[in-house]
Amino acid sequence: MRGPEGGGGGRALRCLVAAAGLLAALSAAGTVFLLGQWRELSAAVRQLQEEAARGSPSEPPPSGPAQALRDSSGALRQLQAEQPTPPSGSGGDDDLTATAGRSKRSQRGRGCAKLRLENDDAFLLMSYSVVPVGGTLGWLPSPKVRVMLELCNGTKGVCLTGPPGLPGPPGLDGMPGFNGSDGIPGIPGQNGEPGRRGKPGPKGDPGEKGEKGDPGEIGLPGKNGTPGEKGSRGAKGDKGEASNDVTAEGVKGEPGPPGPPGPPGPPGPPGKRKAKAPVQENMFSAQCVGETCAVPNDDTLVEKAEEKANLYHRKKSECIIKSIGSPVEIKKVKETFGVWMMDAANHSDERIWVTEHFTGKTVKEYADMVALLNDSYEVIELPWHFYGCGHTVYNNAVYYQKIGTNNIVKFDLGTKLSKTLMLEQAWSHMRHYLFAYSKTYFNIAVDEMGFWVMYVERFHENIMVAYVEEESFSVLLNINTTYPKSKAGNAFIACGVLYVTDKNDSYVTFAFDLLSEKQVDASFELKRSPSNLAMLTYNPRDKHLYTWEKGSLMQYPVHFTS
Repeated sequence: MRGPEGGGGGRALRCLVAAAGLLAALSAAGTVFLLGQWRELSAAVRQLQEEAARGSPSEPPPSGPAQALRDSSGALRQLQAEQPTPPSGSGGDDDLTATAGRSKRSQRGRGCAKLRLENDDAFLLMSYSVVPVGGTLGWLPSPKVRVMLELCNGTKGVCLTGPPGLPGPPGLDGMPGFNGSDGIPGIPGQNGEPGRRGKPGPKGDPGEKGEKGDPGEIGLPGKNGTPGEKGSRGAKGDKGEASNDVTAEGVKGEPGPPGPPGPPGPPGPPGKRKAKAPVQENMFSAQCVGETCAVPNDDTLVEKAEEKANLYHRKKSECIIKSIGSPVEIKKVKETFGVWMMDAANHSDERIWVTEHFTGKTVKEYADMVALLNDSYEVIELPWHFYGCGHTVYNNAVYYQKIGTNNIVKFDLGTKLSKTLMLEQAWSHMRHYLFAYSKTYFNIAVDEMGFWVMYVERFHENIMVAYVEEESFSVLLNINTTYPKSKAGNAFIACGVLYVTDKNDSYVTFAFDLLSEKQVDASFELKRSPSNLAMLTYNPRDKHLYTWEKGSLMQYPVHFTS
């Protein structure tokens, strides 16, 4: 049901439509009436023109508008006859005589033209200025028409336009037109200035959980806490087994008092006189300072010295790398960092060991290369976490850095026993890496000459190499290569020569003979791929370089000068 406001609006609309229809009907009736009057006026004008041409009327006098037009024409002729002749200048009678002497043909033509012009003007004026009187069909010229006729006759037929009338009232608004068609789209304008920043939208759904990040480095040891209360005495423990761990020497004590002289011994047999033995030169430029140089007794010390002397004589001049061959990809893995190793001492052992990432506590053991390709392995648990990518396997033992310390761990894969070797002056934390990309503090290498450990000494930039006796697990020699670690990308040792790569691991830019402690003139291309190496080591068994390049296990053949 409609409300009062809806009913009032409907009634107003119906009244408006009815008024518009009434106006339209009146307009149509007026138009028809005007067309009829126009037709009668046109017939009267034609009749007047015919009478003017014949000079006498042929029909009875008409009534209505035609009679009004005829009366107007008579009035016009009367006004023309009463109009005085205007002066024609200073000629006077001469001009009148000249005018009277014109030919009758010229006068007759002018009279016909003037009559026709007067009839036309009368018609035009009567068609616009006659008004109905008393509601009848009689038509009379208005006073304004007479004035206009006199003005037209006074100006010899040139009728001037009168002043414009007052503006009429505005008409009613027309009906709205139809919607026009859409025009052609204009050229897009320039981008406006960015608006103000809107209010923050609703909080979105939480994203997927990211991958677990790499474990951070072990922090520095904290301060010693306050000692606790003394506990009760525990039960007697079981008898322990003999340990093979190498412990650091204690502090040397003060010399004791001299003992009493012993009894004289028996005289010895007469000896033979021999030439004086030459003094043996010191073959080592560095002392074993700070490391656990474990020496069982004096007899073994003499044997170690003889081995050191023979070590220099085993060096051959042709054991220098000339070039590196094209690589062979063994396997593709997901991890960016890692180490893959074979036992460099046992040529018949086909096992392969793999550590993934630069820190962890497990080692994967593969039976052979086929097992590696098929990813068939056994997991070995280490006694401590490793750190870096500088491990190696030698004589059925894994050697690696104990995380957060400057200890090298030797873990026997058969007996599961372990030993440690401490390098006190070596950096082992605070990101003072030997090789920054692989996050390695110690790089352990094995070649034809023995067992080596590369490291960086504290407060020094140069790369240091320690020569380690494998059986006693002690340092025999420390060598300063004089090459700064900031210029090195990676390094390996082959035939007693240290080879250092550039920061991109593309070229070998430095070589150092560890036996003679002299730089060697050797420079060659290592690889052409742009990737850095997480691992680089030399295997004397097959004379190949083993690398870990962005998840690819690679082998490079080594070509020596011989």
